[in-house]
Formats: sequence, structure tokens, C-alpha cells
Amino acid sequence: MPVEIRPFDPSSASEAELAEYYAVSTAVLAVDHPDVWPPTLAEFVETIRRTLTVLGPVRRWVARDAGRIVGTASVIQPEHENTHLTIVQVTVLPERWRQGVGTAVLRGVLPDVRADGRTVVMGYNVKADASGESWARKLGFVRTHGYVKQTLKLADVDPGLWQRSVAAGFRLESWSGAAPEALLVEYARARTAITDAPTGESTLEFEDWTPERVRTHEADLRSRGVLIRVTVAVHEDSGRVAGLTELEVSEGGRRRAIQQDTAVMADFRGHGLGLAVKGATLRWLTAEQPGVEQIFTQTAHDNVHMIRINHALGFVTTAALSELEIGVAELAKRLEV
Repeated sequence: MPVEIRPFDPSSASEAELAEYYAVSTAVLAVDHPDVWPPTLAEFVETIRRTLTVLGPVRRWVARDAGRIVGTASVIQPEHENTHLTIVQVTVLPERWRQGVGTAVLRGVLPDVRADGRTVVMGYNVKADASGESWARKLGFVRTHGYVKQTLKLADVDPGLWQRSVAAGFRLESWSGAAPEALLVEYARARTAITDAPTGESTLEFEDWTPERVRTHEADLRSRGVLIRVTVAVHEDSGRVAGLTELEVSEGGRRRAIQQDTAVMADFRGHGLGLAVKGATLRWLTAEQPGVEQIFTQTAHDNVHMIRINHALGFVTTAALSELEIGVAELAKRLEV
């Protein structure tokens, strides 16, 4: 009997259904990323009940076999940049791998993807060369870019690594939550420096940061209970924001933090600003958020400079990740939808 594919609404799902959904996700996490502590059930439910992600709205589906959830899918359709993309994540209980469950889920969500006029399907944060990527590539997905996942276990690292002074002619400024008005325009402009990061063959476009976009992003984080800590390096003579780094911490006191963008403007590189801003943020974290035990970040596999900076601060590379793409029309043809 084939599995049954249906939309899934976490806000109205029963406790038993949420527990089954959670079991699928954590089982795959344990196989692909055994170094990562799984969220608690309560943390997980809180996350999947949010209908809006940083990229756009998310919709969910499940695959059931005899009423039991054995696979899931989420679909994100970006609202600003990347309106050609649909980002799809398919997860299947490891005990049900290679039984057609993932393909059935993908086939089930594809009509919804096509209805919005998107032209490219992307799989993001797929463990490189593992079961999920092998399945996707057999369906015609192509690896367009690669990343490394890096982990910092705070208790295992000498805090002296984070004592990084800023170069002469620059000063460090930090804030939590919202950028100060005096630096808002410069901060928004500096955030565009991330567009220099390697992107391989990916069609994913970076955000176009404006002061208004920054404020919207900050408000979104607050609504999701996420505290953002930003440290910038300011060029004393010009007042320009020369470099920045962002760290996200759940206000619920979870043990994990996420290192987000770090960028240095091209004309200010070579002064050690990346090390300085990241070191300052790590010193703040250990002083003000002692419950955090691990930090995760992702870096383009060919961004050797940033990988080197992370290693200098105590991060360890723990996995390789792939970004995969296929045209919607080609996928529909292969799935016979």
C-alpha cells in the first residue's frame, strides 16, 4: 500500500502527530549530524509552528504509512530576492530509506510548487555524499555549491583564542537587538559585503540590504524569540562600518547559538577585522549567555580565509554540506507529474 501524502499544519496537529514528526527529524539528525544536540520536543514544536521563515512562508507535508508519519517535507518560497526558487527539504525515517517514501513526498508537493510559477527547486544544507544527496542526484539534482559546517564547543576551547584586539584606526561597537540609528545606514551598506563570498554555480541571490530591510529583519527575529548580537568594526577617520559579525541566540536559553554572516568591506580587508569582531562577540557570549554551550556556523567550502578565521577561534569542521538544484520542469518530467 503506497504512503499517503497530505499537508500538515503544526498549529492544529495533535500531540501524537507532533511527536511523530519530531521523531523523523531527530532520527535523521542523529544519522547525518551526530555531533549536533537535538532540540527538545517543545523547542522543535515551537519552531515548526512558525509559518514565516527569514526567507519567506513555509508549508509542510507528511507521508503516512498505516497512519504513522514516516516522512516529511517543507517548502519555502522566498518573497524578495530568489523568487525563481522553491527551497524544499525532504526528511524520511532512516528505517524507510530506499523504499520510495522521499520520492513520493516530493511528487506530492510538486503541484503546489508549480502553481506558484517557480522555475528552480533547491535542496539546501544536504549532507554531502550521504544518502540524501545520493537520492537527489539520482532524480536529476545537480550540486551547485558546497559548504562546511563548523562547530565551536565553548568548554573545549581556550578563551584566550578570543582575545583579539582591533587594528589601529578602528574601533569596535556592539549591540543586541537593534542597530543604533547613528550606524544604521553604514551597517546596512556593510552587510552587502557578503555578496563577495563564493557562490559556485548556485542561483541563490544574496539579500539587498537597506536600512528598512535591517529593521524588518530585526523585528522578525524579535517576533521569533531570537536575540541577535552584532559587533562591528568602525573606521575612525571615515565613520564607515568596515566589518561586522552577527550571532543569534534563542531568548529561551537554549544551549546552541548560530554564527550568522561575517563580512569585511573589500577596501578594509587585511587588518584582521574578521578575527577582531568574532572574538569580541565570543567574549560577550560567554559573559552574558553562559547557558550556551555550542555555536554552529556554515561557510562556503572555498572561502578558505573565513574557514581559517573560524579555526583560529576554536571552531572545528564537522561536516560537508551541499546545495542542490534542478529545474521545476525537469523534475516534473522525471517524477512524471
